[in-house]
Amino acid sequence: MQKTKARTLTGFMELLPEKQILFNKMKNIIEHTFIVNGLSPMDTPVLEYSQVLLAKAGGETEKQIYRFAKGDNDLCMRFDLTVPFAKYVALYYHDLNFPFRRYQIGKVFRGERAQKGRLREFYQCDMDIISNSELELIADAECIDVLSQIFENLNQEIVIRVNNRKIINGLLEEFNLVSSMNEILNILDKKDKIGYDKTLQLLSAHTQRAKYLLDIFEIKSLEDLELNNFKNKLIYKGIEELKQILNILNKKQTKAEIVFDLSIIRGLDYYTGIVFEANLKNINEKVSVGAGGRYDNLTGHFCDEKFSGVGVSIGLSRLFDLLDKNNLLNFFEQTSAIVALLPFENFIDQAFCIENILKENNIPVENVYYKNKSFKNKLNYINKKGINFLIVIGEDEIKSNIFQIKNMITGETQKLHLDEIIKYVKEYMKEENKILSYNNQ
Repeated sequence: MQKTKARTLTGFMELLPEKQILFNKMKNIIEHTFIVNGLSPMDTPVLEYSQVLLAKAGGETEKQIYRFAKGDNDLCMRFDLTVPFAKYVALYYHDLNFPFRRYQIGKVFRGERAQKGRLREFYQCDMDIISNSELELIADAECIDVLSQIFENLNQEIVIRVNNRKIINGLLEEFNLVSSMNEILNILDKKDKIGYDKTLQLLSAHTQRAKYLLDIFEIKSLEDLELNNFKNKLIYKGIEELKQILNILNKKQTKAEIVFDLSIIRGLDYYTGIVFEANLKNINEKVSVGAGGRYDNLTGHFCDEKFSGVGVSIGLSRLFDLLDKNNLLNFFEQTSAIVALLPFENFIDQAFCIENILKENNIPVENVYYKNKSFKNKLNYINKKGINFLIVIGEDEIKSNIFQIKNMITGETQKLHLDEIIKYVKEYMKEENKILSYNNQ
């Protein structure tokens, strides 16, 4: 019989166990951060009616969507978590308490050309705070603070670059460029890639004051921006909002470095207030690892109720790939197990009982009872997998209920009662942040 070649579609991530463990740990840390900030979990279907998902889509987005027919149904796979969230709010707003604070972690799908940093299937981690009335600026600060907390918990230093769409829109009004808004912003958005001179050349086709406009976009502080004495009041409203948000972040003692950057534009027809992007400090390339901003009329395509909010999104798969390629992940662990049980052949049944007791106490354990391996081979197996602790189970241990537990990293051994072992390992897990889930264990 002819064999089928085993292969995976390009743009779809598959990981070996040692890396999958690290990926899952990152996902758990992000979810834990959302939970401790009081956000409510939610989920939406991977498949939606095309009419729903495409209500707001167009252009390139619509070309990238996985769309198919099943019977009489025209279906799409979700390409982000925002449109399904808008549908969710429109469906259930009578049952939700506002402001509604949510998080969602799930896979999204985009049928684009697979290339560096861009996958066809990837995990998004989103949080949003929305309201059916005025939403205070403290919500904007909270999204930035949670983003900072996530990367602090992932042991990664970031810079968060912030801007306000009111400033950008006000500047375009000041320069009488509203009619060319999309073209101008697309040019300015590419400035880091194409350089100052090329940007100036492209802007000159739209305004005689191109150099003045471009020099304004080079300004790096709100104070220097104010010195230009603009006539447009929207600019100053945007500046004042940013100042208030930065003041709140200062009071919250947000750890990440936060800088003003007029080149942060994002979502030409979506964001209406603060916009922000995060970049890793220890990677030279300016790759966004988290972004978001303030928006109005989230559900405009689905209902007459108006909801405004602020949100942040992290592309987890892209982030993991970036950290992996830059050797910023620790690959010592190749297993989820914290404790290995190594029973002598006549004491396998007793080892099963101890295994169950450890599991009941939420301690990840692997029972290395394999008959076809020598004692030395079993020890090598445990070392290779990076399991932290070893407990040997034999006649003396069962009779006395005192077990020798060995730290496989330091070599330290202790003789402890099983209850003491449970307490000892739990303390280690707490210190090393090795708890399996984050549900108040």
